[in-house]
Amino acid sequence: MQKEKEDAAYLTQLALDHVWTPLRPWNALTAPGGFTIFTEGKGCRVTDVTGKTYLDYWSSIMLSNIGYGRKEIADAAYEQMIKLQFPPTHDPTIPKIKLAKKLADITPGSLSKVCFGNSGTESIETALKIARKYQRISGYTSRYKFIGGNNYHGSTFGAMSLGWRKPNFSWEDFEPLLPRVVHVPRPYCSVCELDLKYPGCDLQCAKQVEAVVKSEIPESIAAFIDVAIPAVGFIPPQEYWPKVRSICDKYGILLIIDEVQSGFGRTGKMFAIEHWNVVPDIMVMAKALAGGYLPISTAIVTKEVAQKFEGGPEEVLRHSYTFEGHPAACAAALATIEIMEKEKLVANSMVMGKYLYEQLQSLTKHRIVGEIRGGLGLMCNIELVKDKSRKEQFSPEENAKLRRMLKAKLMEAGLFGFFDNPIPIMPALIISKGEIDEIVSKLNSVIAEIEKELS
Repeated sequence: MQKEKEDAAYLTQLALDHVWTPLRPWNALTAPGGFTIFTEGKGCRVTDVTGKTYLDYWSSIMLSNIGYGRKEIADAAYEQMIKLQFPPTHDPTIPKIKLAKKLADITPGSLSKVCFGNSGTESIETALKIARKYQRISGYTSRYKFIGGNNYHGSTFGAMSLGWRKPNFSWEDFEPLLPRVVHVPRPYCSVCELDLKYPGCDLQCAKQVEAVVKSEIPESIAAFIDVAIPAVGFIPPQEYWPKVRSICDKYGILLIIDEVQSGFGRTGKMFAIEHWNVVPDIMVMAKALAGGYLPISTAIVTKEVAQKFEGGPEEVLRHSYTFEGHPAACAAALATIEIMEKEKLVANSMVMGKYLYEQLQSLTKHRIVGEIRGGLGLMCNIELVKDKSRKEQFSPEENAKLRRMLKAKLMEAGLFGFFDNPIPIMPALIISKGEIDEIVSKLNSVIAEIEKELS
């Protein structure tokens, strides 16, 4: 154990000297417990360099849907690497072809042609370029604007421009961003941005989409883009997405759905948009596509969109990534989907998600536990508030302190995930009732401690 501690200290210093760790300020990294070095994982649990094991309640970064340590995926990637690690051009390989066909089979409607990437952010950029090019070759050269719900879509310039502003994660340092991105109110009833109450609101959030389309001039808009269900757990009303689909159809606007976080069983359906029986024109997938074993992403388009690009040099999509559709990543993705289907993990997500949501209700006894969001699959959130009887939120400074407390106490309890408020509870789709009980029990103890210290 002493040797492990020595190694941990040495590796920690090497990381501080040479690794640019994303999203965290330097003084937070250099503080005690500023970051964790993980060495192995199995099932829903991960182990750090000191030998301590944690139950991962966030499935890595919402991508380890089939859990850690699946040898069959490593074997599939290894076998492909031995055969052909990379083709000499962007011509398709057998795993790439098979994966594209599989995705066409499991996605809704006529979604059928796949453009590959390496991350969700990359494929969001791909979708934006496809939308603009589609409108141009359709004869609408002035359709260049995007409308969206101000949710997170990634951290490249185009993805940043689509939205997500909050005190601890904003893009002001990089402005000006992509011009003419227009945001509309999001369909989140419990925190309605129009200060209305569903169903008496007459679905004004959707009506605002049409109002913005009209005010911006329909012939200038390329696409509407948003997440079907955001990671913060708000579930849109049943009428919302069909209404948005009809608005897009009415005005010739493409509908892009971002399934990077919610896809591949997370919400109890293979893709979240399927809860509304809506088919987008373009759908973006990443994260859980290969279970985190190798990086891969896609933007899949309908047959009708793809046909516009059939032709010569004028119709070609001038776009590529060096490692798009990497053969080993495609092999890993195929193996991942096979596991999901064989073990019926989408169905398990629905069953275990319902159980998780029900068990989390026990936390409402705490004064600082506000809304518990979820109910569709293994995508739940616990919002902590200063005082729910007065509907009082924590200030940004208090939230910063709260996040530090959550990290220290949850790690001490043997839980690891995203230490934020709301607390996202999104474990792997292989999770058992016993592991859910463990998560809820430890959350109960930690929240009780924090509530006592804050008071």
